[in-house]
Amino acid sequence: MVNKKGTPTRPQAATVPQRKAAVSAKRPATDNGAAAKKPQRAVTAPPQGSGIAARFEGFQRLYRETIAELRKVQWPDRTTTRNLTLVVIGMSTALAVILGLLDAVLTRAVEWLVRLPFGV
Repeated sequence: MVNKKGTPTRPQAATVPQRKAAVSAKRPATDNGAAAKKPQRAVTAPPQGSGIAARFEGFQRLYRETIAELRKVQWPDRTTTRNLTLVVIGMSTALAVILGLLDAVLTRAVEWLVRLPFGV
């Protein structure tokens, strides 16, 4: 920017209030960006031993973990489910009509191009 005298000026700082820096125990300030990576999930050890007992134990653990995760889910109520189902059906129908019309137009265009005489 240049003022009326022709000397360059610095742009003014924005008047937006600055947020205070949040202090987090998870991300130390001296980590040089390594803390920006996603944390690794804890991997549970596979069942010890071999054979049918170990596989059955693995299936039991999988079942327990699946049930625990399903209990955490916030399931939608009946009206929300109905409304979202109607939205999906409506959007699918609209997309089917649009794609059908596009297919018909392109088919007619290709048929017209094939019937054109080229240098005969």
